[in-house]
Amino acid sequence: MSSSNPNYSKVFLLLSGICFVILLDAFFFKFGLWILPNESSWGSDYFYNFLQEYKSMGAKKKEKFRLLLLGSSVTHYSLNQKDLASEISKLSGKEVDVEILSYGGMAPLDAYLLREKIADLDPDLILYPVNFVDWRLYRTYVLEPETGKNETIAEDKLLRDAFDWSDAPQSRFLFPWETVSEFWNILGIEKDAELLAASLFGSYRYKGIYWKILSSLWEHRFGRNSSYREYNGVQIPERVTSRGWTGKNFSFFPKEYMARRGFYIQIVEEILQEGELKLEFRNSSGVSQSFEFSSPGWKKILLDPRFLKEGSEDPDALVKAELSNTWTPYEAGPEHKDWILDRLGVRLQQTFGEEGSRQGMQFTREERTEDLRYLGMSEKEYAEYFQFRIFADPKLRPGTQYLRVLADAKKRIATESFRPVLHFRYMKELLQFLRERRVPVLLINNPENPISLSWYEKSSWYKEHLDYLRTISGGDNFFLDWKDELRPTDFWDFHHFTYQAMTKMNSKYAQAVLKFVE
Repeated sequence: MSSSNPNYSKVFLLLSGICFVILLDAFFFKFGLWILPNESSWGSDYFYNFLQEYKSMGAKKKEKFRLLLLGSSVTHYSLNQKDLASEISKLSGKEVDVEILSYGGMAPLDAYLLREKIADLDPDLILYPVNFVDWRLYRTYVLEPETGKNETIAEDKLLRDAFDWSDAPQSRFLFPWETVSEFWNILGIEKDAELLAASLFGSYRYKGIYWKILSSLWEHRFGRNSSYREYNGVQIPERVTSRGWTGKNFSFFPKEYMARRGFYIQIVEEILQEGELKLEFRNSSGVSQSFEFSSPGWKKILLDPRFLKEGSEDPDALVKAELSNTWTPYEAGPEHKDWILDRLGVRLQQTFGEEGSRQGMQFTREERTEDLRYLGMSEKEYAEYFQFRIFADPKLRPGTQYLRVLADAKKRIATESFRPVLHFRYMKELLQFLRERRVPVLLINNPENPISLSWYEKSSWYKEHLDYLRTISGGDNFFLDWKDELRPTDFWDFHHFTYQAMTKMNSKYAQAVLKFVE
């Protein structure tokens, strides 16, 4: 009897250790990570922002009609929550909660795997804009470059590709258990084991998220906020690019911290090619301050305290900045080269204008310089810039390979017959499930750039795919075809709206959902 006690103790210690690790993992990665403030912008981490928004919605008491905007970046670039809610209220006289669940690359299969979680949010209506990119048909031509056709490719091959983490890592972060429980017999033992591990352990599931979030929070508090993907500072009247670059002139309201500890701007070597860069600040009261720079890098600016004497939001307090030189990304060296003809100035630190960092901005879209680029262009000028921006010098631009593949896919699909492969089929399954849960879905074939639409709009495939979407949606009451509602200059690329186009379409989306609200 005594000889069994040591073995029992060892087993007990082992089980206790395992339980402790599981509890510790759950505390830090399934609870602790999500009580941290979200200071991310839309594109900084799609999946973290999606999960944060889902948890926030789940914790919110439903008190009004709940409209859920669902989908990929097509949804994010097409709709603004606050503007849509305001327009619906103006038209109907009713207050509406407009929520959004979206991330770049969210495909119908993803939404299907999230169907229970979506339904649990108890939306009164789901607005789901889709475009060609959402069906991921281009993957067929990537997998089978020479002979691939969507009308003949094996669906299992597309399914396994849809869970390839190198191209689509969302199954690991967002729905690992749903994926392995649904497709365990197709994915293989190795992928099943990875998904099970992600289901059980937050440290494995959110690997790649938590260090990024923690380092971002640290940088916002103790760093100079100079290493970032998207600008998340105050809005500049003249606008900045999504990466924070100003033009020759920009302005801002002075803040106390700018004189006390300063702020940073980045100067690139290209702007110094014609000599020293001179930066001058002045306001309407005659206060001025000048700086000169002869070397590139991030430079600290200590604002003259005299700029702070006016009220912080008084128009007279506005500080106007003027640069002596500008530079063009297309003419830049390898580090800063891009196929853009805009004249740029200096780069502002990510949190410029805020002593801390703005929170809850993950689904807030603000106007940027890129949105202004096409204003005033003729369609001929836009077509030339479109060709240059997307297709010029392909060997030098691996980052635009995705858009070129997508363009090729539209041209190749025009020669095929329609077949509701993979994402089309799971869209049907999703809509059927939501109908059974009494959640109506308004599916919209969203506007597309007329340039890319012309490549396949007249094909039998395009007509048949619209007929299919109309049928699975439940007819014209739940399906809208808006493919040709906008002009070429309303698009950044094939399917992403400019800010002005989003504003222009706001009333149309509001009108479309009005019958459900009333």
